[in-house]
Amino acid sequence: MKVTDKLIAAIDKKLERFDPLWQAEHGVGGLRSRYYDKTGVAKYREWRGVKDTFYDYTQWLNNLVSMSAMIASAPIPILKGFWEYRWMGSYLGTFLFIDRLFEGYRGDELRIAHMNMHAIVQSLTKRIAFILSNDRRFGGGPETDNCIPHDETITPLFLKGFKGLHPIPMQTLPEFIICDIDQHIEPYYIDVAESFGLPADVCSRCAAETGVALDDAFPLLGRVMLSTNMPCNASEATSMFQRRRIGLPDNPITLAMQHQEKEAIPYSRKELENALAFVEEHYGVKYDWNELFKYAKLMNEQNTIELEKWDIFKTPYSPLSGIAESLYRLYSWQSVNGQDEYFNKVDRKVIEIMRRCYEEKRLPFGGKTRHRAFLWGPSAVYYTDFPTWTQNCWGITIVLNMDSTMGYNMIDTQDPDKAMDDLTAFTQRACMRHHAVGGWENINAVWDWAKNFNCDMVLMNDNIACNGMLGVHAMMEEQARDLGFHFIFIEHDLEDSRTVSRQDMRNCVNNYMSVVLNEKPLDPTLLEFDDSDAY
Repeated sequence: MKVTDKLIAAIDKKLERFDPLWQAEHGVGGLRSRYYDKTGVAKYREWRGVKDTFYDYTQWLNNLVSMSAMIASAPIPILKGFWEYRWMGSYLGTFLFIDRLFEGYRGDELRIAHMNMHAIVQSLTKRIAFILSNDRRFGGGPETDNCIPHDETITPLFLKGFKGLHPIPMQTLPEFIICDIDQHIEPYYIDVAESFGLPADVCSRCAAETGVALDDAFPLLGRVMLSTNMPCNASEATSMFQRRRIGLPDNPITLAMQHQEKEAIPYSRKELENALAFVEEHYGVKYDWNELFKYAKLMNEQNTIELEKWDIFKTPYSPLSGIAESLYRLYSWQSVNGQDEYFNKVDRKVIEIMRRCYEEKRLPFGGKTRHRAFLWGPSAVYYTDFPTWTQNCWGITIVLNMDSTMGYNMIDTQDPDKAMDDLTAFTQRACMRHHAVGGWENINAVWDWAKNFNCDMVLMNDNIACNGMLGVHAMMEEQARDLGFHFIFIEHDLEDSRTVSRQDMRNCVNNYMSVVLNEKPLDPTLLEFDDSDAY
């Protein structure tokens, strides 16, 4: 082994001039040097040394296997999906998306990142095949009537008590996930919505979802649909557009907006109970608490491991951070929600690596991190590869993102009455609900999160089409100054990259780091570049 290690070390030394991190340190290139202009397409794969380059390539093949398995399992529905749905074509950009997500990653950071991302890929590919195989637009399938389509911000876990039924988050495939992969797909649906008379100054996520409905781009499944008022009033309007276009019997789950109040649990619990009764009525099945408890145990294990991850996040020694952390938590919590044991297996492997790195006091990213930031930002930070860029360009590691702070309470797996209260609290802390809406306390909690995770910097969501965020701008600036945090508002327009481009978002950080902090970038090739044509 020692001979092999020496040989690999010699090869790495000989070829280090091809490593973009080495190039940036020596002023002869960097991470952006290998890209074609205006694109996210690289001319060649990133050289990371023998071991890491080989591992990175095997994971590329691993994801390719999952994609191939999806097509092999349902070739005709998949082909029909490409023909019928514009958003299906965007999934072809997945490989480019993943390559950009983990630029500059090495060693344990790279391995954990790929474990997390492959969990998403294998889950999504199976879900795409299942949904298209049962889509009524293509003639339906054996499980068409056994699906329960629901709004993406409703957690699917509480529906798992219906044995033999399949909770399907409606917006996951055509909007919720694909907007993270492709910056160009949602503007089309936004334009569709506006062509029907929707105002142009509303939240672009809600506009995009409305456009998907009006473009008849939602797969048709199930006997009913469950809509919701989460996370905000604009989303509630979207639900109304969707129910009218899709035409299924609908049960709106209107959870308490001020969900921190003690009266919220009884009110919201009743809403969930009404939804369960609605499903029982239309599907002719009874809710089975023992069935629910099986999946709740898996979710409890994931949340237990998540809380241990948070303890390590508070130290400088976590190999898991940035987009590898936030995108995984967003998908595994909001879309999987204890339904897939593969995610538990991944979490067990990841926490073992994190424990070892903590015990060895190993600094990630070669010890180049200068700042620890709490990111309070939604989907625009994903299609821009923003957390990866902040680390590689300025040495700002994203310790935790707001999407990671979703429901982490445990669910009782013995007593149905206690479990129902736990499920209610769990559901109320869904995507966006516990961050940008639901009361001033939720937004203002960013300071406690940043302090608890030993951050010196906060990167703040500044959605230019969100009235809620626009209303707190000045107050957040004042508090940041009083509390001593470096504070940067990141302007964006969620799914619409035409309003605020990727470079405009990066300039928010560039200007602060160079003008206010007088720092120099780790990789000058990442300061300013045109990637407007990238996925």
